[in-house]
Amino acid sequence: MSRPDPARLEMAAPGDRYADYCLWDYEPVGPIAGRLRQASLLWHSLACAGADPRLFAICDALRAGLGPGRSVWGAKLRDGVTTWEFYFYDYARLDRTVSIERVLAILAPFAPCGLRYAGARPYFMFSLDLDDALARGERDLDRLNIYVGNPGSAVSSGLSYGLSAQGLVFDNLYSFFDAAREGEAIRAKAACSAHLDLPGLDLDAILWPELMRCGVVVVANKRLCDGVYFSRVGIDGLIAFLDRLAYPPAIRDFVQAERRRLSHLLFDVGIDYAVIDGRLTVTKSAYYGLL
Repeated sequence: MSRPDPARLEMAAPGDRYADYCLWDYEPVGPIAGRLRQASLLWHSLACAGADPRLFAICDALRAGLGPGRSVWGAKLRDGVTTWEFYFYDYARLDRTVSIERVLAILAPFAPCGLRYAGARPYFMFSLDLDDALARGERDLDRLNIYVGNPGSAVSSGLSYGLSAQGLVFDNLYSFFDAAREGEAIRAKAACSAHLDLPGLDLDAILWPELMRCGVVVVANKRLCDGVYFSRVGIDGLIAFLDRLAYPPAIRDFVQAERRRLSHLLFDVGIDYAVIDGRLTVTKSAYYGLL
């Protein structure tokens, strides 16, 4: 089984931050002594994918430049290929300190970016994709994802836009639901889709029962597909997610082997899906953590 550099198995320490993929803080669900940080899963994912060492260096630079617990990473699997998306939040909106300009300055020695976005616009988060091609200088950082709020609805929601050299394009609508209290609303939202065929749709194929005991469910309406995200699942939920989607054995074996040392953490996972040739198909999946 592929193993990361043992130095990359980061141990939890007093004062560590615990937060979900929205950077909302939570208390660890068990003792932290002798346990691992979520960053260990990032390093392991990079190692299993054979990522270029410069990709590790980019991740290190982001944490050094912003401080620990200020970046969220997602390991995304599509067609058997893993890439990584990094998310940067600052809910202070216009008074933000984690800005696009600041992150791009940190990344400039590794990946130049000619994109600009007006700081006077009230985004609360942005993200960017990292891969070997970027790390090796084979492509520039040519796209940012910008997220803004969506006031005026009883459902908490957000909008995302893709920023490239061609301009700004609307991409996704994200709707947030309390998993314990809003089960019917979640099912109604998931069923109301331009990408799914009704009637006869088995919503349990989207809203996986083994993950619906999470804290928050997010249903995303996207241009080419839809998505659902399960926020704050326990370690057994993460294991079930990786198994159901047949993640590479090295990933599943590692998480299973380190189950006890990861059991104090909550995780976030998500899938994109669409009906293809008459069958509901997962087109992309991801699991997330804090760096």
